[in-house]
Amino acid sequence: MELDGPALQEFESLSPLARQDLATFMDAVVIVDPLEYQRSLDEPADLGKTVRTLHFGQHHEGLVTFLVYAPGDLVLVVKIQWIGQ
Repeated sequence: MELDGPALQEFESLSPLARQDLATFMDAVVIVDPLEYQRSLDEPADLGKTVRTLHFGQHHEGLVTFLVYAPGDLVLVVKIQWIGQ
């Protein structure tokens, strides 16, 4: 997982607990399959789709958007939103 410039600033502004929640979540995303992780059963599999937006946090108070570059299996976080405290 890599953080894009603005996402790095957003990550650094999170509380330590929120940073840990995001890091743990993204570890799971990368280990499983970034394009399939938490894909709902009614969501069609789209191998051409390289952008994912998923909730994270103990109560889903965060939203992370990331790009998946399949050739090198790079996962680039481009946006982090946190509505928790």
